[in-house]
Amino acid sequence: MNQFELAGRMKSLNVYMDARCRADGLRQYRLDAAPFGSAYVSISVAEQGPYASSNFNRVHLCGAEEGLTADGMARIADLFRQTGVERFYVWLSPGPRMEIVRGWLTDAGMTRRPHVSYPTLARDAVMKSRAAGRVDAREMDGSEAARLAERHEGIAWPDYLRSAGAPGFHHFMAFDGGRPIATAVLCILDDLGYLGTALTAEPFRGRGAQQALIARRMETAATLGCRILVSETLSFLEVSLGNLQKAGFKAIFEKEVYEANLRA
Repeated sequence: MNQFELAGRMKSLNVYMDARCRADGLRQYRLDAAPFGSAYVSISVAEQGPYASSNFNRVHLCGAEEGLTADGMARIADLFRQTGVERFYVWLSPGPRMEIVRGWLTDAGMTRRPHVSYPTLARDAVMKSRAAGRVDAREMDGSEAARLAERHEGIAWPDYLRSAGAPGFHHFMAFDGGRPIATAVLCILDDLGYLGTALTAEPFRGRGAQQALIARRMETAATLGCRILVSETLSFLEVSLGNLQKAGFKAIFEKEVYEANLRA
């Protein structure tokens, strides 16, 4: 799978996952006509954090896809402005005419976020053997996963709880001596398996919980007929990136992230 194809499928996956595990009040717009190209826009007045990774006011683009124009970008910005959102981010993945869309973003006063990269990693889906260890990773029923995650502080992101029981989502939990210490999700869309929403409680890091959860999700994905596995992380999360690389994931592309500050 080349960069352009994977980027397009990741954009569709974002639409699918946001609809099932984002907070109430998230507005979704799939703009599949000129002058927007094929942009996906999410707007959340309640989630206007200062960091790109936690702010869900986003525009997802794959280059300047056919039909996208500078006027289309301005009209997308108006969607945020009309809703009262002061800061949003453009997540730019590989696609056609990259230099052109970069110019439009710069001309519109948007600035690329420096220093942090956002790699998207992939590998073929195969059955990965799980080495025996002190940590036991299991797939959980959605309701039981949510119940345990709520009882044990620091082992799950909010999206883990929100997506419990949602179609296409499989919830996993790692146990050490019978105690839940970490969680992760596998989301399946067609033949694509996405490994995400991974978190280990602070006191239990370094015990191999995420490696066990990666192996268990890979096994499940292969059993369910996935052909490609994908995941994302931040470049400075070296342990997370290293765990994925040890499992055979390779970086296919990095998303470029641009900030738009409507107060300026």
